[in-house]
Amino acid sequence: MDDEWQGWDGETIVHLSDGSYWEQSEYLYEYRYSYRPAVEVTNGLMLVEGMTRAVRVKRISVVESTIDGAWSGWDGKTELQLTNGSKWRQAEYHYEYRYAHRPSVIMFDGKMLVQGTSKPIRVSRISR
Repeated sequence: MDDEWQGWDGETIVHLSDGSYWEQSEYLYEYRYSYRPAVEVTNGLMLVEGMTRAVRVKRISVVESTIDGAWSGWDGKTELQLTNGSKWRQAEYHYEYRYAHRPSVIMFDGKMLVQGTSKPIRVSRISR
């Protein structure tokens, strides 16, 4: 892993240094901060250096993009535009304030994870 690790939270998305993305698929909450821990994935189980046990994960395909402009978080009905021109609307309630200018996002399975936010949020496309 090429970045910070803060542990498992039930919905953790992991980006490995080989470019692959993995989604936690079993519930476990375990906090442990580490910078660039070693990671091993075998038979759908991910073991992160320093954690007490391996956790079941699934590999996911993502689309990476950037929010076009300022971002102030999720408010329950947030609408946003990505730099590729597509527009999206929040489709599930979640409130989380987080200011950033042009944060990166990953999209997978109808959800969007904005850099620096706590969890992926279900979204629906408004237009291209």
